[in-house]
Amino acid sequence: MKTSKSPQQLAKNASKLHKRIGELLTCEDSPYKNYEIRQEYHVSKVNPDYKSNREKFDWVILGLNVVIEIMGEQHFSYVCFGGVDIEEAKRNFLQRLRLDERKQTAAETALWAYVVVKYTEKKITLEELVVKISEALSTVPDGIYIQFKSKVKMPKKDNYQWPTRKLQSRPFPKKEEKL
Repeated sequence: MKTSKSPQQLAKNASKLHKRIGELLTCEDSPYKNYEIRQEYHVSKVNPDYKSNREKFDWVILGLNVVIEIMGEQHFSYVCFGGVDIEEAKRNFLQRLRLDERKQTAAETALWAYVVVKYTEKKITLEELVVKISEALSTVPDGIYIQFKSKVKMPKKDNYQWPTRKLQSRPFPKKEEKL
């Protein structure tokens, strides 16, 4: 499996919006500049239960457990890219919808925040991106489960309720001072 790319290793065919998000995530004013940021990150690295090793997320912020997907027009309507006919464009669109749904489910079941930046947001600012990320993070259950997410499997039941009581943590042992 190929490793993911750092923000400086942009693909030649990366869209302007993809590049813009990378610039915003790594700029001097970014609150995420001290986190490890990766692009084209395998879905199976976020959720080991994801069977395919082909699909990738556009951007991830490791340490914060945030996935950022840049979605072009083909994610919202059928588009005749590359001279395909309308029937093939419709099939491609339906296939894209299913793939997008599977990727979002994989991220959310692994307790990662899922952020979508649409093609209509070409002039997104750092402040707007921070708001999107903050809102996505607020939807992720907090507490001990995030810390141990790799060991916690989401239950199959749709009506599962996360416990509201937080568990007490043990204090760290005090270090002895050297004389």
